[in-house]
This record gives sequence, C-alpha cells and structure tokens, in this order.
Amino acid sequence: MTRADIVARLERHRDAFKRRDADALAADHTADGTFESPAHGAVKGRAAIREVYNYWFTAFPDLLLTWDEPLIDGDRAAVFWSFVGTSHGPFFGIAGAGSRIEMRGAAEYGFCDDDIVSVRHTYDFSSVLMKTGVLKVKPGA
Repeated sequence: MTRADIVARLERHRDAFKRRDADALAADHTADGTFESPAHGAVKGRAAIREVYNYWFTAFPDLLLTWDEPLIDGDRAAVFWSFVGTSHGPFFGIAGAGSRIEMRGAAEYGFCDDDIVSVRHTYDFSSVLMKTGVLKVKPGA
C-alpha cells in the first residue's frame, strides 16, 4: 500500500467511528485480522473485532473518538487518539454508571493489500475502570 492508500483507509475507518458503524469498522479488517487492547486482550477475526466495537458503542453511546494525523512508516501507521464518552450501557459488570470518561491513547495499525491486518491499542485501562466505578480504590492507598 502507498502512503496515500493508508491515509485514505484510515479516513474511511475514522468516518465509520463517527457513524458508530461497527459493521463497517470490522469490514476494514482482514478476515483473520487481529485487534489488541488492554480492555479486550487479543481477538481474531472480523466477528470478534465487530463485538469489540459494538461493546464500546453500547457502553458509551455518545462515544466520540478523534485522532491526530497518522505517523506512517511502510505498511504500518501509528495514530494518537482522544476518547470522550459517558458510560450508559453495561461496562465490565457495571450497568449505566453515567460516568464521563476522557482518555488519550495510541493505536498501531498494520496493513496488507487494502485492509487492516492488525490493530494494537495502548491506553490507561485502569484509569477507565476507576472512572466508571468498576475498579474501587481505597482512599489514601
């Protein structure tokens, strides 16, 4: 893939996020693609990847994901992103806490032909769990 191809693919992926379209997001991945994140570990295949996207869209129905210009090297790209949303759906055992979450993270994308073959997200998942009330912290600890 050329740099222009990768930029176009990421733009399409970002547009699918804006529409909260888990089917389109999953379709951007190869049939046996991988998706890694602190929240879900490593999943493989479009159906499993679709479930991850649907999970976040359900838990945070107002989810807004924005990202900076990608850093591209060969068939890989890194994207620094910002996430804002309010937890309303079930989220790791807590139903509809109403907590407003803001976090920053990064994703590394790998490409093959015209598809995403791998994605690896990095972010402070412990902080998200604390903000949503899933993880309780003892004061003064």
